[in-house]
Amino acid sequence: MALNKRTMFKKLPRFLRRVVRVLGMAPEAPKIRGLFTEYRLPAFLSSSVEPWYDNIRDNPVTSDCRVVSVGWYKKQNGVEHEFLRFDVSSPDKVHTSIVIAERGGGDRNQTGTLQVYAAQATDTIAPIDTMAGPSSPPDVPTPPFASPDATGDSTASSADESSAHIIDKAAKTNGKTKRKSRRPAPISSFSSSTQRGAHDLVSYATLDSGASAQLERKCTKAARVCALTFSEKAMPTANELATLLYVTSKHEPTYSVTNTQCYWFVETVFEALKVLFTGAEQDTASHRGGTWNRVPIRTKESVEEVCAKYRAARAALEEEMEQKRRVERQQEEERRREREQRQAAEERAQAAEETARREREQRQAAEEEIAKLRRELEASRRGEASA
Repeated sequence: MALNKRTMFKKLPRFLRRVVRVLGMAPEAPKIRGLFTEYRLPAFLSSSVEPWYDNIRDNPVTSDCRVVSVGWYKKQNGVEHEFLRFDVSSPDKVHTSIVIAERGGGDRNQTGTLQVYAAQATDTIAPIDTMAGPSSPPDVPTPPFASPDATGDSTASSADESSAHIIDKAAKTNGKTKRKSRRPAPISSFSSSTQRGAHDLVSYATLDSGASAQLERKCTKAARVCALTFSEKAMPTANELATLLYVTSKHEPTYSVTNTQCYWFVETVFEALKVLFTGAEQDTASHRGGTWNRVPIRTKESVEEVCAKYRAARAALEEEMEQKRRVERQQEEERRREREQRQAAEERAQAAEETARREREQRQAAEEEIAKLRRELEASRRGEASA
């Protein structure tokens, strides 16, 4: 009973905030595509990492959105899929966006198009964001799998030999090999092929909206094994986060069940954040991340290489942005010169018009004076004639 009360009081502030949103008493969420959604939107939006990155990087406002915290989440059953949750604040720090990044596998169907199975908090896939463009995968029904890792050949009844070898080898104790876990085969959904194209997905919604409830439910059903917070002066921007997710995804575009699966993606991004942003604090030193059934799963060591690629990408992006700023300054300078030239021409035209006006006035005054003298002369002549 006490636990239920604590849970109720914990959820009360969130409930009150949602009531305020529903009643229209709170300010609308910022219109920042790729991060914030409208409160009335019923479902969160999803996109592959690359088009999401392209959209974020081209929006300068995203450099004012800060990553407040990072959560490392792990599902409790099946393949124990792992994903990352980022809480991103708006530029005015009034609103928060939930961004979830995860890696899944995709396989080629008979027509050659990429089939993507992205598990969501519900049994149906969320709408793919239109920003994804033609390069994003088609919207397909969610298969009966537990996570994005459970993709490919759904008829496979057991793990591939290499993944089974890893688990069996790690399960040896006191010179004896334990039998396989009695739990349902967690990697039974893996394709018989250990490698296929990776599908790195980003899902997002504005916190306290109907759409974010689905993402929060996804997190609630999983366990947060670790969290990362940042100092006020060293918080990553949404733009920097997008760059890191992009270079990580590009660094290993192939999904391998043995070393570049969702565990690799989550660990690489999480550890890279700690390296790249000074002052990042991890809440616990040891956790269950990167394990299945508490058995460590081997992943490829890529943090150092990803950090190097991140720095190169940021430098290239900064150079690109500086080039854009130079072009904009040149264009602005040209527009300024054109305005000045136009203004000077208008001033010359006005001066010429003023000169012409004065000449007309002088000419008119002279004509009036001449007419006056003529009238006086005519009057004088008439007076002399009458005398």
